Amino acid sequence: MKKSIISLIAFIFILSSTSLFAEMKMQAAFGGEKDIEYSKYLWQKLEDGKFNSTASNLYLGPPPHGGVREVLEGKIDGKRVLLKRNYGGAGITIEKVEANRDLYLKAITVMIKKDGFDPKNGDWFWAKYKADGTLDKTPKKQAIVGKFPGCIGCHQAAKKTDFVFIHNNELNGEVTLVESLKK
Repeated sequence: MKKSIISLIAFIFILSSTSLFAEMKMQAAFGGEKDIEYSKYLWQKLEDGKFNSTASNLYLGPPPHGGVREVLEGKIDGKRVLLKRNYGGAGITIEKVEANRDLYLKAITVMIKKDGFDPKNGDWFWAKYKADGTLDKTPKKQAIVGKFPGCIGCHQAAKKTDFVFIHNNELNGEVTLVESLKK
């Protein structure tokens, strides 16, 4: 009897551990199903809120974003959001992008506040979209969305300013406020 109770307890422990492990595996640090679903919702909100159809000040910048970029800021569902369009290509210049933004657009990176999402990292949700609005992926085919280590690692340097880099107005790196466009 004692042996069968111990066996039963061991079986339940193994079963619950396996179940817990499977659940943890499903909830990846980034690129999980919930993050992907939220990114689709976010993309639609960006479209509806004119983030994706508003031109902004173009400026030069270093990696990891494109050599030419523009930044918009506003609110979605009352939450602060920043969108960066990243332009690249051989011999990229501001003049080339001004002449044909669509041709040189390589990625759209977004950060949005999401209460309780990641308190350790300012509650920012990160997403990297391709020019067509689909999520970009790592070489291992994981969606670049959610608590993406690359975004967090870089933006840690701006922790004192809520993980947001101060834009350099001397380089024409001004931010276009989307909410002011709606008036």
